[in-house]
Amino acid sequence: MPSLDTDQIDALLETLTGVVRARVRPSANGEGLTEIHVLSDGEIAPKQIVRNIETLLKTAFDLSIDHRIVSIAVLKEGADVDDIEREAPEAPGREARAETPAKAPRIVFRKVRVVQEEELKCTAYVELELDDVIFEGSHRDTDTPRARVFSSARAVIEALEYLAEKKMAFYLAGIEQRSMFQRDVLVALVEGRHLRERRRMLGTAFVQDDPQDAAVRAVLDAVNRFVTRPNGNDGHRS
Repeated sequence: MPSLDTDQIDALLETLTGVVRARVRPSANGEGLTEIHVLSDGEIAPKQIVRNIETLLKTAFDLSIDHRIVSIAVLKEGADVDDIEREAPEAPGREARAETPAKAPRIVFRKVRVVQEEELKCTAYVELELDDVIFEGSHRDTDTPRARVFSSARAVIEALEYLAEKKMAFYLAGIEQRSMFQRDVLVALVEGRHLRERRRMLGTAFVQDDPQDAAVRAVLDAVNRFVTRPNGNDGHRS
């Protein structure tokens, strides 16, 4: 097994939702990791960040880790990232194992289908679930491979606005496919507004067999920390 490129791993971990900065330490033989230090923006609970890291490393590198090697520090508002990095990190796993408050339920992706209902046009239908409530969004566009991916992502936006009863607004600013570590990744940029708050959110998903499926997952990865409940209450996490 070739030695791991820790710079590449750092960069990939920093694409995860909630991760501001990541630094990993390789094992003596260079084939594993002994420490993973993460600086979080506080958007996601530490335990969820650890699970996301485990999944990403397994998917991208077929690398399994012990969750206890992960330490997470939360960046306080107004703090300087470089100043915090100069401080000594917590013992691995200490922050990640800390008890966290109960979290609002997350939106679950059920299925996506894209159909050609008329000549040269396609419609994407996305089915999502929250708190045992199933809801659907759709978007119609020209029937091309790229438009099918965009329509799938845009259908998520339509479903989310229905879910939030128009108390939140979303805009799909862009969706692009990139190649990382010999894998195709879809990156979605979503802009959201709730009351006076505006956010730009970035989400990613690996492309497996279906790029439409990846488009839905990338948008959900971006917005799941912003949307929580159908009535629009607690529309973002502090």
